[in-house]
Amino acid sequence: MRPRDMKMVSLIALLVFATGAQAAPIASKAPAPQPTGNDLPPLPASAPAAQPQAQAQAGNNAAPGAATATPAADAANNADAILDNAENAAGAGSDVATVHTYSLKELGAESALTMRGSAPLQGLQFGIPADQLVTSARLVVSGAMSPNLQPDNSAVTITLNEQYIGTLRPDPSHPAFGPLSFDVNPIFFVSGNRLNFSFAAGSKGCADPSNGLQWASVSEHSQLQITTIPLPPRRQLARLPQPFFDKTVRQKVVIPFVLAQTFDPEVLKASGIIASWFGQQTDYRGVNFPVFSTIPQTGNAIVVGVADELPSALGRPSISGPTLMEVANPSDPNGTLLLVTGRDRDEVITASKGVGFGSSALPVASRMDVAPIDVAPRAANDAPSFISTTRPVRLGELVPVSALQGEGYTPGVLSVPFRVSPDLYTWRDRPYKLNVRFRAPDGPILDVARSHLDVGINNTYLQSYSLREQSSAVDQLLRRVGVGTQNAGVEQHTLTIPPWMVFGQDQLQFYFDAAPLTEPGCRPGPSLIHMSVDPDSTIDLSNSYHITRMPNLAYMASAGYPFTTYADLSRSAVVLPDHPNGTVVSAYLDLMGFMGATTWYPVSGVDIVSADHVSDVADRNLIVLSTLSNSGEVSSLLANSAYQISDGRLHMGLRSTLSGVWNIFQDPMSVLSNTHPTEVETALTGGVGAMVEAESPLASGRTVLALLSGDGQGLDNLVQILGQRKNQAKVQGDLVLAHGDDLTSYRSSPLYTVGTLPMWLMPDWYMHNHPIRVVVVGLFGCLLVVAVLVRALFRHAMYRRRQLQEERQKS
Repeated sequence: MRPRDMKMVSLIALLVFATGAQAAPIASKAPAPQPTGNDLPPLPASAPAAQPQAQAQAGNNAAPGAATATPAADAANNADAILDNAENAAGAGSDVATVHTYSLKELGAESALTMRGSAPLQGLQFGIPADQLVTSARLVVSGAMSPNLQPDNSAVTITLNEQYIGTLRPDPSHPAFGPLSFDVNPIFFVSGNRLNFSFAAGSKGCADPSNGLQWASVSEHSQLQITTIPLPPRRQLARLPQPFFDKTVRQKVVIPFVLAQTFDPEVLKASGIIASWFGQQTDYRGVNFPVFSTIPQTGNAIVVGVADELPSALGRPSISGPTLMEVANPSDPNGTLLLVTGRDRDEVITASKGVGFGSSALPVASRMDVAPIDVAPRAANDAPSFISTTRPVRLGELVPVSALQGEGYTPGVLSVPFRVSPDLYTWRDRPYKLNVRFRAPDGPILDVARSHLDVGINNTYLQSYSLREQSSAVDQLLRRVGVGTQNAGVEQHTLTIPPWMVFGQDQLQFYFDAAPLTEPGCRPGPSLIHMSVDPDSTIDLSNSYHITRMPNLAYMASAGYPFTTYADLSRSAVVLPDHPNGTVVSAYLDLMGFMGATTWYPVSGVDIVSADHVSDVADRNLIVLSTLSNSGEVSSLLANSAYQISDGRLHMGLRSTLSGVWNIFQDPMSVLSNTHPTEVETALTGGVGAMVEAESPLASGRTVLALLSGDGQGLDNLVQILGQRKNQAKVQGDLVLAHGDDLTSYRSSPLYTVGTLPMWLMPDWYMHNHPIRVVVVGLFGCLLVVAVLVRALFRHAMYRRRQLQEERQKS
C-alpha cells in the first residue's frame, strides 16, 4: 500500500473515531457553549473570492423545508486538501475537543443573506486554524422564502467548498422556515472555507431575474457549530506567523509576550520589532500583546530577552549568538514558545530583525542562528502599504482580479481598499483622477437604458455610467472594417475625486445594477451573467504634495501620521516612564502592532527613552505613554498645547479674546476655538484616558502625541481605539477623552505646519482657506498699486511743469 493511501486510511479512521466521540453533544438540543477567550473563532471576508455555481436539487420526494442527505462519495474528493494538516492527528485525543458555535453574523454577515433572481448567490468566507482538526459540524439555519415561489422548481442549495450540504424548499403556506439542521461532513473543511447559498426560482412563463416577488433570505442569526481537536504542534520557524496567528482566521489576535520584569530600552525595541511584524501580518484584524514576566500555563507565547535572563522554566539553552527558537511550553505540550534571544541586548535586537526582515528565509526547523541584517534607511512616504503618489496606480495592484468580478445582475459592491498618507495637498484643490474601465456582457442581454455602474469612494457617490454606450455610426463603420477600437466590449471613463474625500484608509466602491432585456415572444436571457471592473483601471494622485496643518488626531487614527511618514519610524521615539509596568509595556507593544499594520513594515528605527533622556531625541516626533505617576514629566512636553496635566487631572483654562483676534490670521478653525472660551477638566481615573497632540517644544514642526491615563485600563483602551474602524470618525482635533467607546473630541491648541511645498505653491498654501489673509493681501496690493500710480502721476506732473516752464522762457 502506498504511503499516501496509508495516510488516507489513518485519517478516515481518526475521523470516524472522533466523530463518534463527539456526536452526542453536537446533536443535543441544549445550546452549545459560546467561544471563550482561548477559542479561536474563524471570521470571514465580506464576500467570497470565488463563487461556485451551485446546482438546485430537484428531489421530488423532498418535503418543503426539508434537507436531503449529503452524498458520502464526495468526501474523498477533498481528503487530500487536509491530509497535510492532519498527518500527525493520531496523537490528538477526543478529551480535548472544543465546540465552537458561531452565528452567521459573527462570520461576517452584516444582515440577512437575501437572494433574488438578479443576485442568486450569497456566501461567507471563514477559516479553520491549521493546528485544529474538525471532527464534526452542524449548520442550523432559519429564514424565510417568498410565498410566490413554486415549491416544485424553487430551492436554496447550501454548499461548503463546492460540496453539497443540503437544500431548502419553499412552503407557500409557511414562508418562514427553521431552525433546520444540516450535518456537515468534517472532511469538507479546509483552512479557508466558503459557505454558499444559491437561489433558484421557478415561475410560469418567462423567468425575470428582476422580479422582486421572488426571493429567499437566510437569517444572520443562523448558526454554524464546529467541534475541533488540536493537532500535535509542528515547531518550524518557516511556518511563522503560525501557530501564533493564522491568516485564514479573520479575527482579532491575542499574542502573549514574556519579558523580564526590568524593561530596558534594547529589549523593548526588539519586542517592538516583533510586535510590528505581527501587526503587519494581522493587518486590519488587530492584535493585542499582553505582557507577562512568567510563562503562561497554557497556549503559545513569545519570549524576548538575553539568554541568561530567560525564565528559569526554560532551563539554560545553549546560545552562541542571535537565535530564534521554538520550544514546547513547559506546562502545555500543545503550546509553543518562540524564543528571541542572544548573549547580549544587541544580539536580541539582531534576532528580532531575523523575524521582521528575514521571515521569508526562515528554515523548516525549530532553531536558527540569525546573521546580522543591514536595513536600508527609508525615504519619506514610502510605506509599502501606501499607494504611490508619483504615478497612476492600477487597481490590479491593490486587490486580486477576483475581487473586481461579479456574478448576477446586481452582484453587490466590489470594493478596492487602499491607503495613502493623509497629508496630501493639491494646487487650488485640484481633484484626483480615476480612470474606470469595465466590462459587461455583449449582445442583446441587458436593457442598456436601465443598466449602469455606480462609482463611489468611502460610501460617497461619485458618478454613474451606462453599461454600454451607444456607438456612433463612424465607430461602427471602423469596427466593421477592422480598424476600430482594440478594446471592444470595454467601457472607459475618467472621473474626478475631490481631495477632501481621500484620507488615510480609503475604499473605492463599484456597484453594477443591470436590468435584463425583455422582449416579446419570451426569449429569456442567461440566468447568471458576469461583469467586472478592468484591473487596468487606475487611480492617479500624482498631482499632490505632502503638507498639512497639525495637530489633527484623525490623521493618527487613520494612518499613524505623522509618525508613519517614515515606515520604520526612524524619525520617531517613544517616551516611557523610568520604570514602566506590564500595562504600559503592553500598550507600547499594541501601538507598535498598530504601526506595523498601518505601514506593513517593522518599526526598526524607533528609539525608546525615558522622560529624563528626551533631550537625546529632541529632533524627533515623540509618543508619550504614561500612567501619570509623575505628571511633571508629561506637562513639560505638552507646553505648546492648551492643556495642562497636574495631580492626575487634565485641565484647560480660559483664554483671552486677544488670542482669538490673533488667530483670525491663522486659520478659521482657530477663530471658532479661540474666540469662545472653553474649559475642560477631568480626572484621568476609572478607565478614562486622554489622547493629546501638540507641537513639540523641543523642535519646530515636530509632534508630541501623549496617551495618558491614571490606570492601565484607560491606557489600553486608548490604543485599542486607534485600531477600531468604527471609532475612527470620532477621533478628531487635538484632544480625545475616552471612556470605553464614549469619545469626546476637542480642538484648542495652536496650529503648526508639517511638510514642504515648492516655492511656486507657497502663495496658494498661505492663502488657502484664509479669507482674512486674502483681504489683507488684496488691500496691501491696492495700496501698492495706488502708491505706484501716485508716484507715476507725480513724476508726470513734474515733467509737464518743467516743459511749461521751458516754453514760457522761450516765448
